[in-house]
Amino acid sequence: MAKINVLDPSIFNLISAGEVVERPSSVVKELVENSIDAGASNISVEIKDGGISSIIITDDGCGIDKENMRLAFLPHATSKLSKAEDLDNIATLGFRGEALASVSAVAQVTMTSKTLQDDIGNYIVLHAGKVVEEGKRAITQSTSIMVDNLFYNTPVRKKFLKKPKQEEANVTAVMTQLALANPDIKFRYVVDNKTVFQTNGGLEEAIYSVYSSDIANELIPFDYQYDNYRVYGYTGNYSLSKHNRNYQTIIINGRIITNTTISTAVAQAYGNRLMTRTFPVFVLNIIMPFDEVDVNVHPTKTDVRFEDNHKIFSCVYKAISSALSEHEHNLLFGKQNASDTAKITDETSKDIKTDSLPSKKKIIENDNILKDSAIDKKENKKADISDIIYENNTKQENYDALIEKQKKVIEELKYFKDLPKNNFTTVKESGQYVSNNIVKNTQNSDKKYDFSSPKKEDNIQSNLLDMIDEQLENQYTVVGQIFDTYLIIESEGKVYFIDQHACHERFIYDGLLEQVNAKSVDTQYMLVPFVVDCNNSQYEFMLAMQENFKELGFDMEEFGGMSFKINSVPYILRDINLAVFFNNLFAEKQSVQALKNSDLIKDKLAQKACKSAIKAGEKLDEKQIRKLLDSMKDGIPLQCPHGRPAVLAYSRKDFDKLFKRIV
Repeated sequence: MAKINVLDPSIFNLISAGEVVERPSSVVKELVENSIDAGASNISVEIKDGGISSIIITDDGCGIDKENMRLAFLPHATSKLSKAEDLDNIATLGFRGEALASVSAVAQVTMTSKTLQDDIGNYIVLHAGKVVEEGKRAITQSTSIMVDNLFYNTPVRKKFLKKPKQEEANVTAVMTQLALANPDIKFRYVVDNKTVFQTNGGLEEAIYSVYSSDIANELIPFDYQYDNYRVYGYTGNYSLSKHNRNYQTIIINGRIITNTTISTAVAQAYGNRLMTRTFPVFVLNIIMPFDEVDVNVHPTKTDVRFEDNHKIFSCVYKAISSALSEHEHNLLFGKQNASDTAKITDETSKDIKTDSLPSKKKIIENDNILKDSAIDKKENKKADISDIIYENNTKQENYDALIEKQKKVIEELKYFKDLPKNNFTTVKESGQYVSNNIVKNTQNSDKKYDFSSPKKEDNIQSNLLDMIDEQLENQYTVVGQIFDTYLIIESEGKVYFIDQHACHERFIYDGLLEQVNAKSVDTQYMLVPFVVDCNNSQYEFMLAMQENFKELGFDMEEFGGMSFKINSVPYILRDINLAVFFNNLFAEKQSVQALKNSDLIKDKLAQKACKSAIKAGEKLDEKQIRKLLDSMKDGIPLQCPHGRPAVLAYSRKDFDKLFKRIV
């Protein structure tokens, strides 16, 4: 048999370095985490040529004395662990003792450090893991590590590095996450002698420093607690999404990780609020017991394992979904403050100075300027982060008084006494009518809407509606329709461009979803039952979800072996393709149990709403536009069910900027 060799440390350190030190960004991450564990409150990171030529990390932590300097570079040497039981409660970022040994094995490293007890500092120089020089150096209390010529002794590995600009981008991504994960630490990040960002303490300030104000202004704060878990941070509103996950930061007990369970929970919370193939922006902190998470499952500590995956999924999902639900709102004409804006392109928020930011919570008022505190929940209710449902008490009182006045007119005028009292219903020529905010059809099943002029015999009632519209027309003015697709409305100093299909689609979708949530879903029995054949895990899932399906209008029962028979479906989904529906459901069954019942069929509801809504390219006159908008008594939806924007708004100031009236 072949001879078995015991590898020399210089060899197995190179192999170990391949797991820990993949590229310059890996070095930066490991060494900055050491600085954080050392209790540093100020950390400076400087790189050159993407970190390939030079990396310098300086901190004001506790430092390392002379006796421990050599030991720090030995494999598996650490101050964080002393016995096996310590692995059950790891509270530090570094604990394996691999970072310094691995880095020094593939680079030229110089460490300089001084503790509070030392009269003078000490330094040590290593090339390829071997000490070549050491001595004393006069410095203040701090630690500085210089890493030069990374992979100089492993040319094969150096060959696989990207170009300096790409490696720089990787380092910047790591530094961004480290700054967001440790907002109490002041970071200074320098690339090729140019400062990229500098943080001064506080999560909001860190977000402003590492991201642009365009991103920071669109974030929603959230803070959710359940049992001994706390999930808090910031997540983007519907208008903020990216085509990759580079703007997503997950932090567990101060440790930056990537985790499929958490990412899936966030994606499920957003549901169809974002466009397909786009990803939300978020900074998500999770505080949980150390003994309920295993951080020792990955060589670079980038992933973790949870004791209760379902619990962590549920907490993250509820934290994000509740924040988004509170943020959801429709555009209500006649209730907005002229000084406020809806989701608009106002550039004034870009001029916010970071030194004027508050210390804790962001609330966007007056063109999305950050204000107030993220911890005070009562204040959060008073001013939503991106408030688009504008309220003006005086105008609302006038509106209510006007409606009361019209009711009295109806009662007093004799010729109104025999009119049907169905919320000012107006019967249309085609047999369709708009009643109680729901569009219905009595003749033509192909058309789901009609806003044409009323018949002559309905003129009395129509005149009443016109009279009300006339007195309330100051709420909004119909400018017109362009491209037979977009409606233009002017109100309170704003011009609104409305996608007629998107807003009507969302209006119908919300009505269907309301039926599901209210458990008032009618059932359609099938002539031939549909049989679902399951494997073991799918069978267990179907058993667990049987009651949920029943509440949604599905009548199902076991059908021998590992099969289920579907006898009925919700009437609103009577044309559903059950084979596709259950295949999609099984593909997502890991996350489905944490969702609301209604989420099981949201995609199907969205499809049905899309088919029933007014289409792009259909011409509407002013009366039809008014009837469409007025039927949406709860306001005009800001998004369609698929996440596309339904309303864009611009102020006079926006147009003045476009035409260079103001600069």
